[in-house]
Amino acid sequence: MTEETDRPAPPPRYHHGDLRGALIAAGRALLEEGGVGALSLREAARRAGVSHAAPRHHFPSLQHFLGDCAADGFDEFTDALIAATEGQPTAVECLAAMGRAYVIFAETHRAMFRLMFNRDSVGERSETLQTAGRRAYQTLVTAVQALDPAMPPATLDYRVSAIWSIVHGFAHLSLEQKICANPMAKPSADMAAQAVRDFLAGIMPQHG
Repeated sequence: MTEETDRPAPPPRYHHGDLRGALIAAGRALLEEGGVGALSLREAARRAGVSHAAPRHHFPSLQHFLGDCAADGFDEFTDALIAATEGQPTAVECLAAMGRAYVIFAETHRAMFRLMFNRDSVGERSETLQTAGRRAYQTLVTAVQALDPAMPPATLDYRVSAIWSIVHGFAHLSLEQKICANPMAKPSADMAAQAVRDFLAGIMPQHG
């Protein structure tokens, strides 16, 4: 074998035109492999097969990159919440299904879920993240509003906050493996769905 053929093959070069998308995909892969600490613009560039300077055209800082990776997670998260409501017979069951999907997403995408809600890592600099976060929040608001379109704004705010707190609490405790030590207990996602039903039954008995 010649010296020429002994040389390692160069990394694949980026060709398909969506550099931003390729870098985010690389970032998400790094996140799943090693958590937030594994994410860097340089390593994402290497994974995407571009120069280490190339990401600066899309991400002026690491925090912007983390924010846009989190935004990509929020988009997937919101789509999962919306999909969970399909075919549900009532507004209450839509919210219960969303609660289940919320916890399942957290358990399936642990590192991404932590990044999405980690203000210290992503801050508020990414406009893409802010837009994605608002879309996720509005999905919950719309689902709660469907319980009673005439509810006062203060009531709507309270119910959104309460339901969000319930399901996010189940998600967080599940990730920390601190939820229900009983091996015969229901999965965390099912418990979150039932907790939403119980909450709504308590404040809206006619829907129990």
